[in-house]
Amino acid sequence: MPKHSARQFTTARLILGFAAAVLVALVGWVAVRAGGPAAADEPVIVQPPARQAVESAVAASVTSAPNVAASPSPSPSASLSRSPSPSPSPSRKKSPSPSKSSKVPASPSPSPSPAAPSPAGSLQVTYATGSAWRDGFTAGVRVVNNGSVARDFTVTISYASGTDLRIRGDWNASVSADGNRVTVRGGPLAPGASVTAGFQVTKGDDDSAKASGCTVVGGTCTVS
Repeated sequence: MPKHSARQFTTARLILGFAAAVLVALVGWVAVRAGGPAAADEPVIVQPPARQAVESAVAASVTSAPNVAASPSPSPSASLSRSPSPSPSPSRKKSPSPSKSSKVPASPSPSPSPAAPSPAGSLQVTYATGSAWRDGFTAGVRVVNNGSVARDFTVTISYASGTDLRIRGDWNASVSADGNRVTVRGGPLAPGASVTAGFQVTKGDDDSAKASGCTVVGGTCTVS
């Protein structure tokens, strides 16, 4: 008995569901018919998705980008053309001027060589009286060459009294007398070398053997 009632209940549910489906179909058909043929002819508008809209916008910006890239292209070309300027090449040609080369051989002039052997104080002379007696005396000079080249020397000694001096002998130099002056000549004397030259003189009985002064060519002379 319960199994029979369950089958009847299931059959009733199937019939009821089928009837509901038919009812829904009828309602839909009525709604379509009520809208008319014009509603069926209208196109369905499909909105594009957001990703597609973004991609299309990016594509549009990329197409306009080549215009911006093309603008800076002429500027670097102009800068490269100006950089290899031919101006530095002529400056190098001016540096090797032949005028300077011609001036170089003129510098080693031999003129300073003759001026070197005549320094002002290269000779240093000292005069001294040796011994004296009534009608004569002996004297000498010491000559030092402080220069860098060999030098001859000429020493002149003057006496305050006596007008008739005569040379009786000399050594290491050539000595002559004239009135109250005696001249001693010698050389050449090597650089840094020295020599002592002497002489013997006759004089008057009342004349003095003391020298009043002396000079030397190319140096200084001192009476001791």
